[in-house]
Amino acid sequence: MKRLVLTVAILGALAFGSGPLLTGNKAQAATTERAVVEFTQTVKLLDVFLRGEYVVIHDDSKMAQGEPCLSIYRNGEPDNLIVAFHCKPIERTQVEQFTIRTSRRAWFDLPEILEIQFAGSTKAHLVR
Repeated sequence: MKRLVLTVAILGALAFGSGPLLTGNKAQAATTERAVVEFTQTVKLLDVFLRGEYVVIHDDSKMAQGEPCLSIYRNGEPDNLIVAFHCKPIERTQVEQFTIRTSRRAWFDLPEILEIQFAGSTKAHLVR
């Protein structure tokens, strides 16, 4: 577990996200957040087991349209969609790096992803 958190923290430093954009006098929230993460050990996300490098993308415009808003791609390629799902936004303390919160309640005691939070954001995304 500690190694997973450390790996995510290191890769989170390399992760990139979009911040607020200024238009005139009004601040406009970004519509997508993305990060690259490498799982050095197998983790469970919903019905999928992940190991290796993935791109995680959250799209606010898809969420507003009622579509699955959080997507995980292998190697960042659009043809390699692994899973897409609806998340539940929740307020958290701002984090400086991409953060994944897990629990050991998963199948065969594998870490299960419960929540995803992008660098610089005060909003986390609960997996449901």
